[in-house]
Formats: sequence, structure tokens, C-alpha cells
Amino acid sequence: MTENQKKIVIVSHRLKGFDDHDASCKSLQNALAKKVTNFEVDCRTTKDSEIVIHHDARLGNEFTVQNLIADSTLKELKQIHYKNSSETILTIDELFQLIEPHRGVQLYLDIKESGKEEKIIAKAANLNLLDNITIVSWLPEVLFKINALLPTMHLCFSFYPVCSSAVARLNYFNSKVKSLFQLDKKARNSLLYDSYNNENGAIGKYGFDFEHFVSLPFKGRLLEVLQSVLGIVCVNYKLSTVDFIQQLKKQNLQVCMYSINNEKDLRKYKAKFLPDIVLTDNPSLVINE
Repeated sequence: MTENQKKIVIVSHRLKGFDDHDASCKSLQNALAKKVTNFEVDCRTTKDSEIVIHHDARLGNEFTVQNLIADSTLKELKQIHYKNSSETILTIDELFQLIEPHRGVQLYLDIKESGKEEKIIAKAANLNLLDNITIVSWLPEVLFKINALLPTMHLCFSFYPVCSSAVARLNYFNSKVKSLFQLDKKARNSLLYDSYNNENGAIGKYGFDFEHFVSLPFKGRLLEVLQSVLGIVCVNYKLSTVDFIQQLKKQNLQVCMYSINNEKDLRKYKAKFLPDIVLTDNPSLVINE
């Protein structure tokens, strides 16, 4: 089978479109009822070290109160419900219990904050779900910790691709950019903030939703960890080039592309980039996979 003929895995992004709300209990139940087997959700840690399923650091306008998750206990969060229903935020325990009977499911679990990796692995192990989970993160130290705990765990690193060091230099002065690495020598020496290719942990402090802009080639510990588990890298298709994706594939990394949300774009970018995985907001692409 050629790479052009290879089947692409279509993954539901946050279970969008299966309910009025992303990553809710109802959206998960609806997706499972439609035999969806691949989906991605995000998890965050509460003030009392419990783990909940939510993308943003704060509850959004769809909730009756917009609490910051890190400043709220689980009990406090469970007293807040969606404006149009009595449903509350989903916990990781509830998530695992719902998917446990569905042994064909593959969950892509995006860990937004470091520190609770061991707890997540233990909860998954208790229900024999480790083979059903790929750990995703924008934070390399999360992947390092998971790999140390369980060297066979499937891993995925998400980042913004930088296809030239000149672009990276310009982006450095954009407040959204938190980190640069693997630029040319001059850029590294003058502009580098964090480098996970050369360091074992974070040099600086993160704000919420820390995200890396990365140029190639990968090297060092991050590459070694990803290659050891046939790892995945996740990038936005709009920011990618064919050469960039080919370089990733030459390093034996699987490629996931996100935000491909209609059939036309799926056909176009499948042919252009030959991704292994596509992350989509469109439920029909997942159902009709």
C-alpha cells in the first residue's frame, strides 16, 4: 500500500458538533452512540487537585458562572451548570467510566498543565484504558513525565510550525509567542527563551495555555522520546508547508493536522500533505470515516 492509499484516522476535536457544548457528558454519549471511535478532549486541574475535562482555563459563557478552573474546587465547579441544561463539567473519572465499555475507542487526551501526570496514568490503568489513550500536550515536560512513568504510552506533541527562522524572529516580538527553538545560531543566542531540545525542563514560567513555535529539525530529548513510541506531532494545516511535513516524516514522526473541517479541504490536504491523522470540528467527517 502506498502512502497515498493509506487510511487516515479522523479524530473528533473536543467532540464538537455532538452537543451544544464541547466535551460534555452528552456530547460524549452522542458520539459513542454513533460509533465514533477517535476523539480528543482536554483536561485541567482544579484547586483541590482534581482533574476535569475542559479546554479553556476558565469556564466559558455557556456556563452560569465563569470560574477559573485552577482557582475552584471540584465541588465548586460541580455547583455550576450549563445555562441551557443541568449538566455540569465532566471529570476525568466520569470520562473514563463512560468510555470503559467501548474497547475500540481511542482517546486523545490533551493535558493542559503539568503536575498530575501520575494521577492520570493511575486512573486510566485502574480501568485498563492505557492502550486506548494517546497523551497529547503542548508542554514537552508533560510528555517527558508520561514517558518516564510509562515508556510505551502513545504520545503527541502539539506546536505551531515555523517554516523559516526569519518568520520566527518576527514572531518573537509578537506577544502571543512564548518560545522559540531550533532557529539558526544567531537567533538562538539572541532570542531564545526556552529550548526543550537542549534542556530537561522549563527555563521560564508559563502563563495559561503556553504554546511553542517550532522550526526544524527536531533533535535532542524531545525527538528521542517521540521516536521511541512512534510518536505524533500535531500542527495546523494552514501554517504548514509540504517541505515542513516531509521533514517531520523523515524523522519517523506521525503527522496530525488540525482544523480541517470540510470534505473539500480534507480531500485537498490529504493529497497535499499525506497526514496520518486529521483532527476536525466537523462531526460528519468523523461519523462517515
